[in-house]
Amino acid sequence: MTDRSNAVLVYDWLARVQKWITVGAFVTCLGFILAEVVLRNIVRVSLFGTSEIAVLSAWWFYMFGASLGAWERTHIKADILLVFVKNSRRGMSIVRTISSSLTVFLCAATSSWALTYIDRAIDLHRTSSYLRIPMIIAQAPILVGLSLMTFYFLIQLIDHVLQLAGKRPVAAYETGDA
Repeated sequence: MTDRSNAVLVYDWLARVQKWITVGAFVTCLGFILAEVVLRNIVRVSLFGTSEIAVLSAWWFYMFGASLGAWERTHIKADILLVFVKNSRRGMSIVRTISSSLTVFLCAATSSWALTYIDRAIDLHRTSSYLRIPMIIAQAPILVGLSLMTFYFLIQLIDHVLQLAGKRPVAAYETGDA
């Protein structure tokens, strides 16, 4: 096996793990919300702590879903400049490279802030209001999701730089954007 095929296997494996976490978090969130609605409106009883678990799983769902969007390259983009350079293949490559550079920088900076946020939560031993769940469990997906997004955006930046140089992209997951 070549280094490239090993890298592709790891890249694909990572995405599969993310998909399972995203689906698991979604099902958990949906299940607890549905249980709370049924219990409150039909049984007229409230189950203690269901909203905390729903919110906690929602964070995992949101952040891992966002990182999957970065992996698939289907995340929201504001490529308005591409409208002005649509007739120039090189111009489009330059705009994409600049855009990718800014995206990597901003995502890395936000990841750094997330690390500071988690570090502070650990120092303060924060817990949730009712179930006393450590807040690190709710805050970890922010750091992990942003770190994964930074990684995927970096791969995308490398692809755009290689395309600008007229070479083949390195991404294992090639889309129409690559």
